[in-house]
Amino acid sequence: MSVCSATNLTINFYWNQKRVQANAFGISKKEHAVSMPNNLFVPNAQAKIHLRNEGDLQVWFLGVGSAFAASMFQSNLIVVKGDSHLMIDLGSKASVALHEAGLTTLDIENLLVTHSHADHIGGMEEWCLRARYAAPSIKGCARGEYRPALLTTADYGHILWECSLRGGLEHSEETQPGRRLSLSDYVSLRYGTYVPGFGRPVYQMKVGEGASAIELKIVRTNHIPDTSKSWQTAFYSVGVIIDERIMFSGDTMFDLEFLDVFGTHCDVIFHDCQDFTGGVHASFEELCILPKKIKKKMILYHLPDGIHKKFDPAAHGFAGWAKAWRDGSYVFPRR
Repeated sequence: MSVCSATNLTINFYWNQKRVQANAFGISKKEHAVSMPNNLFVPNAQAKIHLRNEGDLQVWFLGVGSAFAASMFQSNLIVVKGDSHLMIDLGSKASVALHEAGLTTLDIENLLVTHSHADHIGGMEEWCLRARYAAPSIKGCARGEYRPALLTTADYGHILWECSLRGGLEHSEETQPGRRLSLSDYVSLRYGTYVPGFGRPVYQMKVGEGASAIELKIVRTNHIPDTSKSWQTAFYSVGVIIDERIMFSGDTMFDLEFLDVFGTHCDVIFHDCQDFTGGVHASFEELCILPKKIKKKMILYHLPDGIHKKFDPAAHGFAGWAKAWRDGSYVFPRR
């Protein structure tokens, strides 16, 4: 038996015999009439990103490229619903991409970061500095009065500051003799509530209120190091479930359990994809062996240069490659 055949038997056994009931994990089991993902894509006629809409759940990809892609920008996205918005990841090229979309980092009032690589947090120093030092003249507030929200966990908030942000932000000023700045001087830290019973760490949080509320679950994933076999041995990284309708994988290796528990009942799965097997991302080849009903609602992003010439996602049953904001946005109508 070939390795490919053996792998497919393992996959089929997993999906047929190890199905985890979604309602046991806090994700709605109710069946919805789900439109095909391509029908959810709405062309952008105005060549800019709007941070408010009429109330539908809307996803704008600021970019769809990998960390090292010379084109396509980085895979950061903006979620909009009514009067609420959330940016997921703010990479080192984000400020340029935001500028092209008619925005600045000062417009981003809510941010969730999935992990500590530069294509996901490289723009955070600018975001923090502009909030503290540019906001007073632009928003007419006192220094430190405007603090955008950073949605995270207490453990990762500490790691993010100590290992990535502190060197560029701590010494900007002394608020009193001997007292330098901390992350909470720049942003409002909003920690998620731990949700037990999922078999891996899951935190629940929300942006906005009422009809504009964006409900979130952040879920631990297995991204780095490349020798890690599960989220338990991996450094902090998360995927995001949005309104129980969208699964955003973040950066992760191929992880069947993650997809089964959290993606099965979502309308759409946005999944990272690389063009070779191995390393720290799911590969196109690995994702190809997923069941048809999963692939048909899976849109692939975090793309390396040249992948469009190597593979045809539609020919393998996927919904397609993710499209960036200049082309349009993904709109999920209100139920």
